[in-house]
Amino acid sequence: MKKMYKLTVFLTGFFTIIVLNFSALQAGLIEPTRSLKATAQDPGQLTVFSEPPGLNIKLDGKFVGQTPMRINMVDPGIHQLQVGESVTEIYVEPGQPFHISLFKNKFIQFQVAKKEASGAGKTLTSETPAPPKPSSEHLRTKKENRKAWERWMLFVNGSANHF
Repeated sequence: MKKMYKLTVFLTGFFTIIVLNFSALQAGLIEPTRSLKATAQDPGQLTVFSEPPGLNIKLDGKFVGQTPMRINMVDPGIHQLQVGESVTEIYVEPGQPFHISLFKNKFIQFQVAKKEASGAGKTLTSETPAPPKPSSEHLRTKKENRKAWERWMLFVNGSANHF
């Protein structure tokens, strides 16, 4: 009988502790402060290219760097973008990337295709202009081409801020 009494007291205490801990955990939950959906306050991303590269970039009159460049934290809304001597207005959507290029003093906005679910393919949409063919004096070796391609892929994927 003593064993049964001790077992009952032990189990009652054990389950009381579990119930109290569970109720304390329920009371300690914190409401989420943000969601995964883009809001009007989420910063956008701006990627600027130019031909020739190395032109100064000004965003809303402030110098931010030289092309090609990715700016990860851009306030959403309308901005004035100056690349070299050319100026345009752009609209950066909240939480979305904006890609623009200056080619022959004309701005070209382009879209980068979404990555496939498998992550195997990384292609640009047909809106992206094909690069011009280099002359024979500008041809590189295979090793130089591979290094340039690796730098380019790091830049496009977001691993590097500068090409």
